[in-house]
Amino acid sequence: MEKNLLKKSKILQVVHRLSQERGGGVYLVGGAVRDIFLEKPWGKDFDFVAAGEVSGLAHKLAKEMGGHVFPLDESGGTWRVVIKKGKRKTEVDFSSMQGGTIGDDLRQRDFTINSMAINLKEIFCSAALSPLDPLQAFSDLRRRILRTNSEESLRQDPLRMLRAFRFASSLGFSLEEETLRMIERNKELILRSAWERIRGEFFAALNESRADQFLQNLHQSGLLGGIFPETKGWEGLDQGIHHDFPLLEHAFKTVETAEFLLEHLRELYPAYANFLDQYFCEMVEEGVSRRALFKFVAFFHDSGKPETRDVGPEEKSVRFLDHDQKGQEINILIARRMKLSRKSIGIISLLTRHHMRILSLSKIEEVTPRAKYRFFRDLGKEGIDAIFLALADGLASRKIPLERPLFPQLPNDLKGIKEVADGLLRYYFEEFSKKMPQPLLDGKEIMEILGLPQGEVVGRLLAQLREAEATGKVQTREQAWEFLKNLDRSRRFS
Repeated sequence: MEKNLLKKSKILQVVHRLSQERGGGVYLVGGAVRDIFLEKPWGKDFDFVAAGEVSGLAHKLAKEMGGHVFPLDESGGTWRVVIKKGKRKTEVDFSSMQGGTIGDDLRQRDFTINSMAINLKEIFCSAALSPLDPLQAFSDLRRRILRTNSEESLRQDPLRMLRAFRFASSLGFSLEEETLRMIERNKELILRSAWERIRGEFFAALNESRADQFLQNLHQSGLLGGIFPETKGWEGLDQGIHHDFPLLEHAFKTVETAEFLLEHLRELYPAYANFLDQYFCEMVEEGVSRRALFKFVAFFHDSGKPETRDVGPEEKSVRFLDHDQKGQEINILIARRMKLSRKSIGIISLLTRHHMRILSLSKIEEVTPRAKYRFFRDLGKEGIDAIFLALADGLASRKIPLERPLFPQLPNDLKGIKEVADGLLRYYFEEFSKKMPQPLLDGKEIMEILGLPQGEVVGRLLAQLREAEATGKVQTREQAWEFLKNLDRSRRFS
C-alpha cells in the first residue's frame, strides 16, 4: 500500500490535525481500511475511533469541510458528518472507543476483515505503516474468506447475518464454514432487525454485481425464507413446457440475466447506452437505486405463480392464469413490509402487473404505432424497465448461456420478444420521449364543440385525441374536430 495516497486525502489530513490539537490517538477503522488493503476504491466513507467523547471532532470537521453533522447514536457516542461537493457525497463517522483499548474495540466488530485499524499518526509521522490486526484479518483477506468475529456478534446484531452475504457477494469472498453454521443456527433472529435496516442491506446487495449469488446464498442459509416467506413454495415448482427451470431457479436466473444485460448496454444498444446507464443508476429513494429495484422485480416478478398454478384442459399443460395480477398484490405487500416509499411501491406494482405485456405483443402479427404509444402511455418511463425485464425473463426461461456475442441464435419465441423490445426502445427514444406539442384542442374547446359538461367524459376524449395525435391520425385542428365529431357515442362515453 502506498502511504502517499493516504497522505493526500484532505479528510485524513484535517482529522489528523484535529486529533493533534485534541490529544490522544485517532484511528481509521472498518471498511475503508479493508478496501485500502484490497486495493479497491476508497475515500467515499470513513470511520474513525477515538477514546472518550468524539462529538467535538465531528463538529470541527463539519465546520472546516462545510459538512452537516448529526448524531447516529448519541448515547453510544457515534456521530456522522456528511460532506457534499457537487454530486459527490462523503460520509465520515466518529465513534467512541468501546473497551479499554483499540484492540478491545476491534474485537467487538462484525467480521475480521472489518476489524483492522490504522493510527493516523503513523500515516503522517512514521516511516513505516503497521496496521493493527488483532484477529489475523490479513490472512482472511489473502484467502478471500469472510469470517465473523464471534457468534455473540451475530446474536447482538442479527442484521450482520444478512450483511455477511452482502460482503461475500460484493467482494467475491467465501463465507467461512463455521460462520455459515452460526448463521444457520441463528437465522430466526433476523426479524428482530428493523425492516428499514433489512431494506438497506438487501438493496445495497442488489445494487452490486453477483446479486443472484447473494440471493442463492440467502436461500441456502434459510435467511431468504425467513425474510420473504412468500418464496417458500417456489423451490421445485414446475412451470410447464415453456420453461427449462422450476420457479425458484428461474427467479435466480432472471436476476443473473438482468444484471448481464445492464452490464452490456453498449453492445446491446450503443446509441442509447449513455442514457440507459444513467437511468439505471438514478436513486428512486434513499438507499434504493433503480438498478437494485429492477433486480428486485426481476426476482419477484412471478411471485403469483404458486397461488395460480393450474393444469390445463386434458391435463396437457401447466398454466398460471392471472399470475401477474396475483403477483402484483403479493409484491405490494412485500414492498410495504420493507417500508419502501410510495414511488418504489408504484414501480414494483406497475412492472409486476405488466411483465407479460411484451410477450403478448410478440404474438401478434404487427406492433402498431398505436400499440407502442399505449405501452408507454400506460407505463411511462418505467416502460424501459419493462423492456429489460421481458428480455431477462425470456432469456432466463431457457438454458441459454450468458456469453458474448449476445443473442447469436434464439428460439423463435425469444426472437419475437427481442424484436418487440428493440422496436419499443427505438420508439421511446426516437418518438415518445421527444417533447409532445401542445394538444390541438383543449378540454374547454371539446366541451364547446360537443356540448358536454365538465367531467370524466371530457378527460377520456382528450386521451383518445392525444393518442390519435401521437400515432399520426390527427395532425391539424380541423382533423381533430372531425375526429371527435365522428366518434360514435359508444366510444365517446365508454
